Amino acid sequence: MAESTSLYRRHRPGSFGEVVGQQHVVRTLRNAVEGDKVHHAYLFVGSRGTGKTSMAKILARSLNCERGGPTVTPCGECESCRTIAAGTSIDVIEMDAASNRSVDDVRDLRERVAYAPAGGHWKVYILDEAHMLTKEAWNAFLKTLEEPPPRTVFVLATTEAHKVMPTIADRCQRFDFQRPSLEQISEVLRRVAAAESIEVEDGAVAMIARSASGSFRDALGTLDQLVAFGGSPVELDSVLEMLGAADAELLFEAVDAVAAEDPRGVLLGVERMARSGRDPSQFARDLLAHLRHLLITQTTGEVPASFVVTATDTERLRAQAGAIGAAALVRTIDELADALTAIREGDEARLAVEIALLKAARPDLDPSTEGLLRRVERLEHGLPVGGEGSPARDEALPARDGAVPDAGPVSGETSSALPAEDPSPSPPASDPVQTDEHSSDRAQPDGHDYERPPLEDEAPPPVAEAAEAGPGFRPESRPESPQVQAEPEGAPEAEVEPPSAGVAVADLDLGELARVWPSVLDELAKTAPALAATFEGARPVAMGETGPEIGFPADASFNKRKAEAPERRQAVAAAFEAVIGAALKPTYVTLDEEAPPPDVPAPGSEEIDEDAILQKVKSEFGAEEVG
Repeated sequence: MAESTSLYRRHRPGSFGEVVGQQHVVRTLRNAVEGDKVHHAYLFVGSRGTGKTSMAKILARSLNCERGGPTVTPCGECESCRTIAAGTSIDVIEMDAASNRSVDDVRDLRERVAYAPAGGHWKVYILDEAHMLTKEAWNAFLKTLEEPPPRTVFVLATTEAHKVMPTIADRCQRFDFQRPSLEQISEVLRRVAAAESIEVEDGAVAMIARSASGSFRDALGTLDQLVAFGGSPVELDSVLEMLGAADAELLFEAVDAVAAEDPRGVLLGVERMARSGRDPSQFARDLLAHLRHLLITQTTGEVPASFVVTATDTERLRAQAGAIGAAALVRTIDELADALTAIREGDEARLAVEIALLKAARPDLDPSTEGLLRRVERLEHGLPVGGEGSPARDEALPARDGAVPDAGPVSGETSSALPAEDPSPSPPASDPVQTDEHSSDRAQPDGHDYERPPLEDEAPPPVAEAAEAGPGFRPESRPESPQVQAEPEGAPEAEVEPPSAGVAVADLDLGELARVWPSVLDELAKTAPALAATFEGARPVAMGETGPEIGFPADASFNKRKAEAPERRQAVAAAFEAVIGAALKPTYVTLDEEAPPPDVPAPGSEEIDEDAILQKVKSEFGAEEVG
């Protein structure tokens, strides 16, 4: 009999002791053979290449070995062991259920089951890809599977257990085969290489194990192909060239560019990958696996030995896991996963990978809601929305409506970036709030506050003046304030006094409290916007001895409970201190009945002009009076 040229077939385990992994299966079957308690039907479930068929053949050899069988240590040399390993035994029948799935095939199987073993002690039927049998075939096979003749064992192997009929599965003992770890695959590779006198570098072994995706058969098939490709020794460069997998350097450089928010580096890295002839889809998968290694290393604080291709990569992996933020890491994983999905659906592979990495490195390039949230988060932390030196950073510096793009003033004159026709100065820094709708433009992405030049004939009034003027106040009515001279370059920054409403705490009665309350809310919106929103509809109702009392509408009980938290009360006190110079901690009450605003007439307080209403109805609906 000619010997197989396949490494996988030549080095299949021949006994339970040679099996790597799957110890829960090995222990159960060993005990069953030793105790003569072999079940009549087994269901082996697991992904491809995990050893389901090999385990079934080991069971068959253990039951039929001519030297002491049944035994847990078959000799592997007798006629029965050799014919079972070669697949030519008349007592061990392998049946491919994918191509023999009809009722007629099952009927033929039922007829053969009735015959006793010819040469061994047991008849073993191995049905590979058992989930491919039709429903009718399963029903025809059910009675035979449930009550087979003596000394008959059925082994059903499948990768999709959910497709096996429940009436079949519950008549079998089920074993779930786990995917082997990288260490277990590497152990098998080294053992086979030693038996075949093949020299393999450690880095090559690790890369082959990673590319096998949890399959012993794929790993040994790749090693077999590498020996045919370049002979012995098998080097890492040969593995990378044959598999088209990105080497570790490209993976580290790509993640470094994302962590540094360097879009140029991202594109150059993809370009180097493409010039090397590697497949962009494989690069994305390798990069996704590398990011997973970083995530696990970052979370556990340790670098598992199976994660590195060579020993020198351990420190670099640990350093990179500490350099990239957890949010950026998870975001990059999400973007690459979406890119791989798009590639499977037909998108151009390189473009999909480039877009995914650019989105990860530059949140401002992501038009989705998630991208917008990331940009807002960066602005809240005073960071640019683009990478260092990126166009997004340069575009983010000038604010809208003619904001000053350069914070450095020029001695003796206003900044050259100001419009020539508008020499009006910026509002003084001591103003507590911006009262116009453009006040939000002062916060710049790089964390600096640039004063917006006032619009024509505009200057914000103090809080007290605005409150006294009421809602009809127009900033144009205030006299023009004197022009402020810019400080010379290099002068020390003047200490900014906290804003004040000009109200002494001793004189703070309910009226004064009502006037400064809007300023307090504006100050609170700068430090805690979410907390400031909870005070919508709330208003001061009294000035007690312990502090102000703020009333919430009856339907705002949830907001009232949120505001009563100690840390939120402290934030409100800090806002009071910034406005009036005293940290007042308010107490909160519920308003029994909301009075209508003073500028809104109560219902029924004005006479209704019936003629005007009648004319309005006529004009709107084209009606006319009848009778």
